[in-house]
Amino acid sequence: MADAIDTLKNILGDDAEDKIKNVMSSLSSSQTSLPTEMNNDGLEQIMQVKNIFDSISQNRNDPRTNLLLSLKPYMRGGRQKSIDSAVKLLGLTNITKLLRK
Repeated sequence: MADAIDTLKNILGDDAEDKIKNVMSSLSSSQTSLPTEMNNDGLEQIMQVKNIFDSISQNRNDPRTNLLLSLKPYMRGGRQKSIDSAVKLLGLTNITKLLRK
């Protein structure tokens, strides 16, 4: 999950932490309406973040990822690290597919 947050920070740019905090605070507030200062760009960014998190969770259902993770216990340490890297790369490919849309 920490890698996903780092990837998200890279996608959002320089003030990524502030953007994430603003989105999280607006989502966690008890108000049913969005703040008036939030424009269409802000809503689009929120939807992109949501899609990214959805794609990360879908990565767990990916048969390629499941195969690699099932083989991992039978590999030596160096190969286990390579499998971890491959699983992360598969997650990043899902994110890049979303960014193309």
